[in-house]
Amino acid sequence: MSRQDVETIVATTQAYYDGPADEIYRTIWGDNLHLGVPTSDDCPHPEAMENTNAIMAEAVALTPQTRVLDLGCGYGSTARYLAANFGCHVTGTNISEKELELARERGQEAGLDRLLSFEYGDFHRLPYADDSYDVVWSQEAFLHAADKNAVLSECRRVLKPDGVLIFTDILVRRDTPEADRARIYDRVKSPDMWDLPDYRKALSALELTVTREEDWSQHVARSYGWVRDRLQEQREALLPRIGAETIDNTVAALSFWVDSGNAGYIGWALLVAKPSA
Repeated sequence: MSRQDVETIVATTQAYYDGPADEIYRTIWGDNLHLGVPTSDDCPHPEAMENTNAIMAEAVALTPQTRVLDLGCGYGSTARYLAANFGCHVTGTNISEKELELARERGQEAGLDRLLSFEYGDFHRLPYADDSYDVVWSQEAFLHAADKNAVLSECRRVLKPDGVLIFTDILVRRDTPEADRARIYDRVKSPDMWDLPDYRKALSALELTVTREEDWSQHVARSYGWVRDRLQEQREALLPRIGAETIDNTVAALSFWVDSGNAGYIGWALLVAKPSA
């Protein structure tokens, strides 16, 4: 894929997150824009999202000396969680200027300025030196990549030899019908979404050894069902800002994602990998 093609897709993704999606996310999701691993059957989704952060944090050794790069940091909720709980320095990168602006504001409000930095960054071409981060972290962001091999290669490049790459991503299973695949991609304006075997193959080619893998696909429908239901509840509040058509189209798209999750077409997984010895 040419650099121009990548830049076009990055611009499309940026427009998506700086457009009506920003209003929906701020109103519905809040600052934490991720799927959730519930602690019980009646676990509220916000608590499930916090549990996801905790599970991931426990999978890596975080100390005040740890330098973390958070790719696709959203509104900075995870970065604040890591800085507040472990004292580590986190650099959050994003292509959405609106999300970065709020991330900086929230970091200042939390008194975590000295541990946090939020910067524009396209993960296809990171502006950081080789071997510069102890942990490269990402949550449900790689699905937007135009060239996932390039993104993972950049993760490998900026990771220290004894560092850890940890990420979650939304998957589209290989046996998903093409018509369904196109509808799934359309909601998030993604050019391509991978399945677990694709990630395993790419990581192996980069001499990254997977040390932990967890399939969390059973939580996909629950997470997106919660978002859809909250959007319907907040319909009247959002109408003046984004209009009925956008709301109705988003509800329909989310319902399709819920159905696709239940059908086993959309998955979600955690992967932890380290440079091979």
